[in-house]
Amino acid sequence: MTGPGRATALPARAPRVPRPSGRRRQVLNQPAKPRGALPPDLSSRWYNARNYVPGDQWRDFDPRRTALVLVDLINWQTDPDGPSIASIRATGNDAGADYLLGRCDALIFPHLRALLPRARRAGVRVVHARLASRHPDGADIVPALRPYVCEAGAFDGSAAAAPIAEVGDEPGDLSVVKSGSGAFGGTELDFLLRREGIDTILYAGVVTTACVLLSVAAGFDLGYRQYLLADCTGALSDRDQEDAERLIGTYLAEVVSTADALAALEAGSHAL
Repeated sequence: MTGPGRATALPARAPRVPRPSGRRRQVLNQPAKPRGALPPDLSSRWYNARNYVPGDQWRDFDPRRTALVLVDLINWQTDPDGPSIASIRATGNDAGADYLLGRCDALIFPHLRALLPRARRAGVRVVHARLASRHPDGADIVPALRPYVCEAGAFDGSAAAAPIAEVGDEPGDLSVVKSGSGAFGGTELDFLLRREGIDTILYAGVVTTACVLLSVAAGFDLGYRQYLLADCTGALSDRDQEDAERLIGTYLAEVVSTADALAALEAGSHAL
């Protein structure tokens, strides 16, 4: 208020933003370190490796201590006419549905057909991590996914929840039923792997930005040495796939190709 005997209100001043110190300015102006770069005193445990050496990403790799976790490679998730693809289309994202299906046909399925027999022969334990319910009302599924699972009829033992023909379900494979996105959530996967002395995981499956990402994140916090088979995973766009690989490759898991894994299996088998 203004006028006789009244104080004049002063305009509000913007808060003072401190300038970075000289040292902080130097840090801010430094170029970003390449993915996976760590100070020397930390790099020995990067990616939960027993003895991480930059440039030798398969050091100490032992197929017999390794699991290949297939995330949601089940009928209701990857069938072109199935409920999961239909739910993507229902949001208006036909391009995303087509991209995922195309990636499955062109990359994921062919690479897994080449990888799985050799992995099994080398002693790798194949694990089918399946989003499905063991209860008729879906009570074991997290609330956000419960309607999605129930409407799909994705109950354990149903054809919808079975592994797709492209990966098979061979004697010796393990199978866990997920109650949420990640392969470790609500499952006995950690117990099963530790019981067999497994400390290394290869990941394949869908969707890279969702269930695959959350599986890898949980596995890292449980201490597993991890690899993402980039050409055996699929998202809903190139951008999503690249973003997921960049995030995962920062420190959760090393991003590798099927060709890399096949070479490591060959070398690891000869070293046994």
